[in-house]
Amino acid sequence: MKRLDPRQIVEESVLEVRGDGKAGGGLVLAFQSLAALYSSLPHLHVQEWPFFSSARRGANIRSFLRVSARPIDIGCEVTRPAVTLLMDEGAANTVDFAEGVPHGGTFVLNTRRTPEECARHFHLSGRVVTVPGDDIGTKYLKAAIGNVSAYVAMTEAMGGVSFENVVETFLKQLHKRRIPDMLIERNREALMATRELVRTGEFDMSRPGDHATTRFAGYGDLPIGAQTRLRLSQTNLTSSFARSGFRLVFEDPDKACTGCAHCITNCPEGIIRFEPDAERGLLVTGADVSTFCKLCGECIEVCPEHLFKEGKFEEKWADIETPEEARS
Repeated sequence: MKRLDPRQIVEESVLEVRGDGKAGGGLVLAFQSLAALYSSLPHLHVQEWPFFSSARRGANIRSFLRVSARPIDIGCEVTRPAVTLLMDEGAANTVDFAEGVPHGGTFVLNTRRTPEECARHFHLSGRVVTVPGDDIGTKYLKAAIGNVSAYVAMTEAMGGVSFENVVETFLKQLHKRRIPDMLIERNREALMATRELVRTGEFDMSRPGDHATTRFAGYGDLPIGAQTRLRLSQTNLTSSFARSGFRLVFEDPDKACTGCAHCITNCPEGIIRFEPDAERGLLVTGADVSTFCKLCGECIEVCPEHLFKEGKFEEKWADIETPEEARS
């Protein structure tokens, strides 16, 4: 397998880069910082822009970047990126972040999993770069936001810049946003801590047809005037729009539900489960959180018995063995 060299592509053609994440997760800032970083080099041309739908916080978003030593004339979306970033593992439930990446491309993932695990799970062929950005964000920024570390990992993958310039460019972007000095210093600490936690490996695990680009085949079941499939949740697993690392939890071991039905009437997705009850009229038994629950919090707010709450959640990959399974 011949690996594509991003620096060579920059000098000879146009390096196309794409990132997938969720609204509110910092993907835009990461790509804006990458654009500022490479545009600071006098011989390079840069083009960068994000793509937003009409969705709320937590919905999938995408950012594009082009870098070249030559003037960039093309202005369409990036469909064949040589470098791609998965900012949020949850986004991969509904979006193929590796779609269109040529054999031997570079895949950067914000995850605590190893490059080999990611290559096997997503069937990747090329260089796989991972960084536990959410963990770093939790430690230094007091929030599980991985854009700082993902930005550093992307610069390691793309190359051609000094680490000092990498750090200072990101901090300048924060200054422009009028971030308090105390938070800027925390971001500096996160940037400095990231580099030694970036892991890299090269693998050839894709199968024929994996990550092939899909040709436009019309708008399908979208109603006239619709901008996005988010308007038709029955055809989309919008549960992936919930904040990463959390999921709705219903607990009622003592059957304290009063049957008020406030959660049922206020749920915008109609996912509350219940059964008839002779005394209360109905008894709420849970919620279908695997399909359309966006963790909007309506049921949490209206339940008089506080039976709903946010619980921590981690995606499980069926093809990854646990240490116990590996030993058996």
